[in-house]
Amino acid sequence: MSQPTSIILYDIPCTTEGLPWSPSTMKTRYCLGYKGLSFTTVWVEFPDIADLLKSKGLKTNTYTLPAIEDPSTGVVVADSFEIAKYLDRTYPETPKLLPPGALQVLKQAGDAFPTSSANDAMIIFMVIGAEKLNPVSKEYYHRTREARFGERWTRLAGLDNREQLVEQGTESTKAGWNKLSELYDNTPGTFVLGDAPCFVDFVVASRIRFALNTLNVVEVGGITSLDGGRWTRLQASLDKYFQY
Repeated sequence: MSQPTSIILYDIPCTTEGLPWSPSTMKTRYCLGYKGLSFTTVWVEFPDIADLLKSKGLKTNTYTLPAIEDPSTGVVVADSFEIAKYLDRTYPETPKLLPPGALQVLKQAGDAFPTSSANDAMIIFMVIGAEKLNPVSKEYYHRTREARFGERWTRLAGLDNREQLVEQGTESTKAGWNKLSELYDNTPGTFVLGDAPCFVDFVVASRIRFALNTLNVVEVGGITSLDGGRWTRLQASLDKYFQY
Protein backbone atom coordinates (compact mmCIF):
# COMPACT_ATOMS: atom_id res chain seq x y z
CA MET A 1 0.00 0.00 0.00
CA SER A 2 1.27 3.48 -0.84
CA GLN A 3 1.20 6.25 1.75
CA PRO A 4 -0.61 9.33 0.44
CA THR A 5 -0.95 10.99 3.86
CA SER A 6 1.53 11.32 6.72
CA ILE A 7 0.99 9.13 9.75
CA ILE A 8 0.39 10.96 13.04
CA LEU A 9 2.66 9.89 15.89
CA TYR A 10 1.50 10.74 19.41
CA ASP A 11 4.58 11.21 21.57
CA ILE A 12 5.68 12.53 24.98
CA PRO A 13 7.78 15.72 25.06
CA CYS A 14 10.68 16.45 27.39
CA THR A 15 12.52 19.52 28.59
CA THR A 16 14.67 19.54 25.44
CA GLU A 17 12.38 21.02 22.82
CA GLY A 18 11.71 18.76 19.85
CA LEU A 19 13.16 15.62 21.43
CA PRO A 20 11.08 12.63 22.56
CA TRP A 21 11.32 11.43 26.14
CA SER A 22 10.09 7.84 26.15
CA PRO A 23 12.13 4.82 24.99
CA SER A 24 8.82 3.22 24.02
CA THR A 25 7.95 5.98 21.56
CA MET A 26 11.54 6.01 20.30
CA LYS A 27 11.01 2.44 19.07
CA THR A 28 8.19 3.63 16.85
CA ARG A 29 10.26 6.53 15.51
CA TYR A 30 12.91 4.04 14.45
CA CYS A 31 10.26 1.82 12.85
CA LEU A 32 8.74 4.64 10.83
CA GLY A 33 12.16 5.90 9.75
CA TYR A 34 13.37 2.45 8.74
CA LYS A 35 10.29 1.93 6.60
CA GLY A 36 10.65 5.38 5.06
CA LEU A 37 7.12 6.36 6.09
CA SER A 38 6.45 10.06 6.55
CA PHE A 39 4.91 11.18 9.82
CA THR A 40 4.12 14.21 11.91
CA THR A 41 4.37 14.43 15.69
CA VAL A 42 1.66 15.51 18.11
CA TRP A 43 3.14 16.07 21.55
CA VAL A 44 1.01 14.90 24.47
CA GLU A 45 1.76 15.46 28.16
CA PHE A 46 1.23 12.52 30.52
CA PRO A 47 -2.03 13.74 32.15
CA ASP A 48 -3.65 14.06 28.70
CA ILE A 49 -2.76 10.64 27.27
CA ALA A 50 -5.76 8.66 28.55
CA ASP A 51 -8.33 11.20 27.34
CA LEU A 52 -6.64 11.41 23.94
CA LEU A 53 -6.62 7.65 23.37
CA LYS A 54 -10.18 7.27 24.63
CA SER A 55 -11.27 9.97 22.19
CA LYS A 56 -9.68 7.91 19.41
CA GLY A 57 -11.74 4.89 20.38
CA LEU A 58 -8.96 2.87 22.00
CA LYS A 59 -9.98 0.72 24.96
CA THR A 60 -7.09 -0.72 26.97
CA ASN A 61 -6.17 -1.24 30.61
CA THR A 62 -3.11 0.97 30.25
CA TYR A 63 -3.34 4.22 28.34
CA THR A 64 0.23 4.81 27.28
CA LEU A 65 2.16 6.05 24.26
CA PRO A 66 3.27 5.55 21.55
CA ALA A 67 0.18 5.59 19.44
CA ILE A 68 -0.17 6.27 15.75
CA GLU A 69 -3.09 7.41 13.65
CA ASP A 70 -2.93 6.48 9.99
CA PRO A 71 -5.18 8.77 7.90
CA SER A 72 -4.67 6.47 4.89
CA THR A 73 -6.58 3.68 6.62
CA GLY A 74 -8.40 5.44 9.46
CA VAL A 75 -6.69 3.09 11.94
CA VAL A 76 -5.39 4.10 15.37
CA VAL A 77 -2.89 1.76 17.05
CA ALA A 78 -1.19 1.96 20.45
CA ASP A 79 1.86 0.07 21.80
CA SER A 80 5.16 -0.06 19.92
CA PHE A 81 4.97 -3.80 19.21
CA GLU A 82 1.40 -3.60 17.92
CA ILE A 83 2.42 -0.62 15.79
CA ALA A 84 5.30 -2.62 14.31
CA LYS A 85 2.92 -5.44 13.38
CA TYR A 86 0.47 -2.96 11.86
CA LEU A 87 3.16 -1.26 9.78
CA ASP A 88 4.45 -4.59 8.44
CA ARG A 89 0.92 -5.67 7.56
CA THR A 90 -0.19 -2.39 6.01
CA TYR A 91 3.00 -1.46 4.17
CA PRO A 92 4.39 -4.85 3.01
CA GLU A 93 6.54 -3.26 0.30
CA THR A 94 8.74 -1.62 2.96
CA PRO A 95 11.53 -3.33 4.97
CA LYS A 96 10.23 -5.82 7.53
CA LEU A 97 10.32 -4.94 11.21
CA LEU A 98 9.41 -8.46 12.29
CA PRO A 99 11.00 -10.85 9.79
CA PRO A 100 11.22 -14.60 10.49
CA GLY A 101 13.06 -15.21 13.75
CA ALA A 102 12.35 -11.77 15.22
CA LEU A 103 9.64 -12.86 17.66
CA GLN A 104 11.82 -15.52 19.27
CA VAL A 105 14.74 -13.13 19.65
CA LEU A 106 12.41 -10.43 20.98
CA LYS A 107 11.27 -12.78 23.73
CA GLN A 108 14.87 -13.62 24.60
CA ALA A 109 15.75 -9.93 24.72
CA GLY A 110 12.74 -9.31 26.96
CA ASP A 111 13.84 -12.09 29.30
CA ALA A 112 17.22 -10.36 29.66
CA PHE A 113 15.53 -7.21 30.98
CA PRO A 114 12.53 -8.12 33.17
CA THR A 115 10.12 -5.23 33.67
CA SER A 116 8.24 -6.62 36.67
CA SER A 117 7.46 -4.41 39.63
CA ALA A 118 10.14 -6.36 41.54
CA ASN A 119 12.85 -4.81 39.39
CA ASP A 120 14.58 -1.99 41.30
CA ALA A 121 16.81 -1.14 38.33
CA MET A 122 13.74 -0.30 36.26
CA ILE A 123 12.43 2.00 38.99
CA ILE A 124 15.81 3.71 39.38
CA PHE A 125 15.95 4.73 35.73
CA MET A 126 12.30 5.78 35.81
CA VAL A 127 13.10 8.08 38.74
CA ILE A 128 16.11 9.56 36.97
CA GLY A 129 14.33 9.86 33.63
CA ALA A 130 11.44 11.75 35.21
CA GLU A 131 13.74 14.71 35.78
CA LYS A 132 13.65 15.37 32.04
CA LEU A 133 9.86 15.62 31.88
CA ASN A 134 8.02 18.93 31.66
CA PRO A 135 6.56 20.00 35.05
CA VAL A 136 2.97 18.93 34.38
CA SER A 137 4.08 15.47 33.27
CA LYS A 138 6.72 15.15 35.99
CA GLU A 139 4.17 15.73 38.76
CA TYR A 140 1.73 13.24 37.22
CA TYR A 141 4.46 10.67 36.64
CA HIS A 142 5.75 10.77 40.22
CA ARG A 143 2.23 10.63 41.67
CA THR A 144 1.07 7.69 39.59
CA ARG A 145 4.31 5.70 39.94
CA GLU A 146 4.31 6.19 43.68
CA ALA A 147 0.78 4.77 43.74
CA ARG A 148 1.96 1.80 41.65
CA PHE A 149 5.28 0.98 43.34
CA GLY A 150 4.63 2.22 46.85
CA GLU A 151 7.44 2.47 49.36
CA ARG A 152 10.19 1.48 46.93
CA TRP A 153 9.38 4.41 44.61
CA THR A 154 9.29 6.80 47.58
CA ARG A 155 12.61 5.47 48.87
CA LEU A 156 14.45 5.58 45.53
CA ALA A 157 12.97 8.93 44.49
CA GLY A 158 14.03 10.40 47.84
CA LEU A 159 17.70 9.49 47.58
CA ASP A 160 19.93 12.56 47.43
CA ASN A 161 23.00 10.80 46.03
CA ARG A 162 22.17 10.71 42.33
CA GLU A 163 25.60 9.35 41.42
CA GLN A 164 25.09 6.36 43.69
CA LEU A 165 21.60 5.83 42.29
CA VAL A 166 22.87 5.74 38.71
CA GLU A 167 25.73 3.43 39.65
CA GLN A 168 23.31 1.06 41.39
CA GLY A 169 20.96 1.04 38.42
CA THR A 170 23.76 0.46 35.91
CA GLU A 171 25.26 -2.37 37.97
CA SER A 172 21.84 -4.03 38.25
CA THR A 173 21.44 -4.15 34.47
CA LYS A 174 24.86 -5.57 33.59
CA ALA A 175 23.67 -9.17 33.68
CA GLY A 176 20.88 -8.28 31.25
CA TRP A 177 23.27 -6.58 28.85
CA ASN A 178 25.54 -9.63 29.01
CA LYS A 179 22.66 -11.93 28.06
CA LEU A 180 21.77 -9.60 25.23
CA SER A 181 25.36 -9.62 24.04
CA GLU A 182 25.17 -13.41 23.70
CA LEU A 183 22.26 -13.00 21.25
CA TYR A 184 24.32 -10.64 19.11
CA ASP A 185 27.34 -12.93 19.30
CA ASN A 186 25.32 -15.60 17.52
CA THR A 187 24.75 -13.52 14.40
CA PRO A 188 27.22 -13.00 11.54
CA GLY A 189 26.12 -9.41 10.95
CA THR A 190 25.94 -6.13 12.84
CA PHE A 191 22.35 -6.65 13.94
CA VAL A 192 20.61 -9.32 15.97
CA LEU A 193 19.33 -11.18 12.89
CA GLY A 194 22.24 -10.43 10.58
CA ASP A 195 22.91 -7.57 8.19
CA ALA A 196 19.50 -5.87 8.34
CA PRO A 197 18.03 -4.31 11.48
CA CYS A 198 14.69 -5.37 12.89
CA PHE A 199 12.37 -4.31 15.71
CA VAL A 200 14.64 -5.92 18.33
CA ASP A 201 17.56 -3.69 17.33
CA PHE A 202 15.33 -0.64 17.64
CA VAL A 203 14.30 -1.72 21.14
CA VAL A 204 17.96 -1.91 22.17
CA ALA A 205 18.87 1.38 20.49
CA SER A 206 15.96 3.09 22.25
CA ARG A 207 17.27 2.00 25.65
CA ILE A 208 20.65 3.51 24.87
CA ARG A 209 19.17 6.70 23.44
CA PHE A 210 17.03 7.13 26.57
CA ALA A 211 20.17 6.87 28.69
CA LEU A 212 22.01 9.39 26.51
CA ASN A 213 19.06 11.79 26.78
CA THR A 214 18.56 11.55 30.54
CA LEU A 215 22.01 11.01 32.07
CA ASN A 216 24.89 13.46 32.16
CA VAL A 217 28.23 12.78 30.51
CA VAL A 218 29.80 11.19 33.60
CA GLU A 219 26.75 9.08 34.51
CA VAL A 220 26.17 7.69 31.04
CA GLY A 221 29.74 6.41 30.85
CA GLY A 222 28.82 3.34 32.85
CA ILE A 223 26.34 2.35 30.16
CA THR A 224 28.16 3.46 27.03
CA SER A 225 31.24 1.47 28.09
CA LEU A 226 29.31 -1.78 28.51
CA ASP A 227 30.54 -4.65 26.32
CA GLY A 228 33.34 -2.51 24.94
CA GLY A 229 30.94 0.16 23.69
CA ARG A 230 28.97 -2.32 21.58
CA TRP A 231 25.57 -0.80 22.33
CA THR A 232 26.49 2.80 21.59
CA ARG A 233 27.99 1.65 18.28
CA LEU A 234 24.74 -0.17 17.52
CA GLN A 235 22.71 2.90 18.39
CA ALA A 236 24.94 5.13 16.26
CA SER A 237 24.58 2.77 13.29
CA LEU A 238 20.80 3.23 13.48
CA ASP A 239 20.85 7.01 13.82
CA LYS A 240 19.82 7.49 10.19
CA TYR A 241 16.47 5.88 10.92
CA PHE A 242 15.69 7.95 14.01
CA GLN A 243 13.43 10.73 12.80
CA TYR A 244 12.27 13.71 14.86
